Amino acid sequence: MRFLVIVRAAAELPFATVYCDALVRAGVLLDAADLRPSAFDAEGQRTHGAPVRGYWLIDVRDHEEAVERVRRIPVSGCVVEIRQVAVV
Repeated sequence: MRFLVIVRAAAELPFATVYCDALVRAGVLLDAADLRPSAFDAEGQRTHGAPVRGYWLIDVRDHEEAVERVRRIPVSGCVVEIRQVAVV
């Protein structure tokens, strides 16, 4: 199953590419990227809340394994969302 792990944080640090080593070693990382700090909605207005700083796309057995793997990554001070990717 594929899961998108979204990292939100106020700090401007490269989260996704720095902390993905454990996921690479485990062979579950499909993609990772850091995102630009500014975020705008469809009308061009700046969005509120902590911006998305990066993401990991992982392929694991189930949601529990996704949560366990993300718990091992030191992302303190961040909000992490784990969402299953729909199979089309």
